[in-house]
Amino acid sequence: MTNPWRAAGALRGCIRRMYDAIVVGGGPAGSTCARTLVRAGAKVAVLDRAQFPRVKLCAGWLSPMFWDVIGISPGSYPRGLWEWNTCHVKFGGEQFTVPGKGWFIRRVELDDWLLQQSGAEIHLGVNVKEIVQRDGVWHVGGLQAKHLVGAGGTHCPVARMLQPPRPRRAVGVQELELPADPVEVARTRLGNDGEPELVLFDDISGYGWNVPKRDWLNVGCGTLDATRVRDMWLHTRDVIRPHLPREAEDAIEHVKGHSYFLFDPAHLDGAYREGAYLVGDSLGLAHPITAEGIVPATLSGRLAAESILDGGDYRKRLREHEMLADYRRVFRLVEAGRRLRKNRPASTKPKKPPGKLTRRAVARGFAWMFSGARLPAPRVIDAVMEVARVR
Repeated sequence: MTNPWRAAGALRGCIRRMYDAIVVGGGPAGSTCARTLVRAGAKVAVLDRAQFPRVKLCAGWLSPMFWDVIGISPGSYPRGLWEWNTCHVKFGGEQFTVPGKGWFIRRVELDDWLLQQSGAEIHLGVNVKEIVQRDGVWHVGGLQAKHLVGAGGTHCPVARMLQPPRPRRAVGVQELELPADPVEVARTRLGNDGEPELVLFDDISGYGWNVPKRDWLNVGCGTLDATRVRDMWLHTRDVIRPHLPREAEDAIEHVKGHSYFLFDPAHLDGAYREGAYLVGDSLGLAHPITAEGIVPATLSGRLAAESILDGGDYRKRLREHEMLADYRRVFRLVEAGRRLRKNRPASTKPKKPPGKLTRRAVARGFAWMFSGARLPAPRVIDAVMEVARVR
């Protein structure tokens, strides 16, 4: 049976600069979307203003679901990969060593590999300034397509055009990735290579990290309140400093800032409009507590491609996927906690610090969530949230 996408693609190949889809942004979301489309026979162009491989500030944390989304095993990934089964969480003045599961990569390597694997026509160094739709056809950078995918991150031009709902401000991040002597990294790190050192802030408004990757280090912090990010970085720096090589002392004074949006169910309302799709950080899908962004980016890229191929409802696919359903539950739990704190009567008594058992439970819960584990008893959580009327 003839593949309609391959047959149509052959015809479009005769029409100069005409594609089935234009993807703006060559990161994990855009390249996964492009690869899914190309494998079905679609003609796809990927545009990115950067030249790949390019440095991308990101801790590079992958939870186990990543491999299922892109359809390969960890052993098949040909670039640097650091598996961890233990993480080290500092909370409430105490250090906890907690079992978990995950991997770290370097984004400069992962993004380049995913883009090259996409099979799409790649246009690098293209700064998209104008997007026009005429007679159902999108015109971008001299190219034309029926479908347009915004995968350019927080400041994606497609997102600026579609203006998805943004009920909350973006989180603030201070971060740096730097090369280091592997002998010194091994000597000073806390735990084994690839094991993350996490600094969970006392008010649980964010966390800092130190991730050793043999001859590289990634350090940084993120906070819900972007105005506090510099102060929280200074706190993180002081905690992780004993576990950094001496040569990193000067470099860590020059962290760089960026921002992105955590998952909010309202974001999904803006995922699609008139042949234009938003995926990954351009929609705002990072985990509402841990801020993991690579897995939801690749997942949304794949779901957008599947919706283009079969004409399905992209927003519905996002809402019904089990992982994003868990994100929605976590969001509702966080909202319920905020509501309780807001409605709690003011007290003149000094606030007691959490006890040892509470600190341990929080540290273990955070590490468990950091592993990308599914929520237990989702139906019970849904029922409780419904009674509490938390959206």
